[in-house]
Amino acid sequence: MAPRPRKTGSKDLPPNLYRKTDRRNGVTYYTYRDPVTNRMFGLGKDKAQAIAETIAANASITAGPTLVDRMVPAPALAVSRPFSEWVVEYRMALEKRDLAASTKRNVGMRLNRLVEEFGTRDIRSIATMDVAKYLKGLAAEGKAQMSRAMRSLLRDLFMEAIAEGWVDSNPVDVTRAAKVVVRRERLTLEHWKAIHAEVKQPWLARAMELAILTGQRRDDIASMLFRDEVDGYLQVVQSKTGARLRLSTEISLECLDLQLGVVIRKCRDRVLSKHLVHHGRTISRAKAGDPIVLDTISKEFAAARDRAAAKHQIIFGESPPTFHEMRSLAARLHELEGRDAQRLLGHRSAKMTDLYRDSRGAEWIDVA
Repeated sequence: MAPRPRKTGSKDLPPNLYRKTDRRNGVTYYTYRDPVTNRMFGLGKDKAQAIAETIAANASITAGPTLVDRMVPAPALAVSRPFSEWVVEYRMALEKRDLAASTKRNVGMRLNRLVEEFGTRDIRSIATMDVAKYLKGLAAEGKAQMSRAMRSLLRDLFMEAIAEGWVDSNPVDVTRAAKVVVRRERLTLEHWKAIHAEVKQPWLARAMELAILTGQRRDDIASMLFRDEVDGYLQVVQSKTGARLRLSTEISLECLDLQLGVVIRKCRDRVLSKHLVHHGRTISRAKAGDPIVLDTISKEFAAARDRAAAKHQIIFGESPPTFHEMRSLAARLHELEGRDAQRLLGHRSAKMTDLYRDSRGAEWIDVA
């Protein structure tokens, strides 16, 4: 009995043509496998065109080279297509996506790093081993979160490249994502009080008070304007998610004797500024009234934290709490006083809020 013919494609596709659907966006891509060399060739998203090209390719393999083909000199090597050139195309594709401004900024910085790593190389020469080595290098430097972010970006970048015919396969698909271990310590209420007492700049005291009352991120705190207070509410459009929040100026924390409306009034000083958190005097290039740079907020908070640790003999581990940890502390304090932490933080899922409510063992548990 003759052996059954080997299946080389899907039922509705000609031999040697394959398809794969991206689970993230539901788009189907087509790939042709040369049965002679086993090389894979991306054919994009157009099914009809992919079928037509496959039929022609199969026919040429069956027929073999014609006399004209044999008379024509061998073609020159394929023109190199640098990775950096595709990044330019990819950036234009990103502009068409509905991404938050902060996301575009972060992706842009990551793309710059990838260009530094792979920029001059032919994009088709970048193999799984190259990608894996780069990602493992980041993880080995203690940047597991960055490694995961870069893997996600590279995977999407190569998927777009396949769709446009720049490459035939995605070298990132079979790599492993780095395991992220949460190391940053949580803040406790006692820590917050101790750090706040060591603050030297009025603007940092206001920033800390706004952060613990509103539960918002560092960049949202820095972007708050006096005009955002409307009809008894502080309006916040989160830069990361685009969530639109109206926070009552009556929001308070009894454990700290703080109220949002009072803190906003304290932000007004002798300096004319549209920002709640601003420089009180001209320092170097920063003029009085200018907003505070994000890195400066983090740096000065860390300095106050270290002063508090030394003064009160607080022992932090290798990754002491940062300014962002006030978002977690705010969720826990407001929930203890009966408020909905999920609505306050602007999370769409309760699961994400649960991560912020987790004190990671930083707080004592009372057992009566």
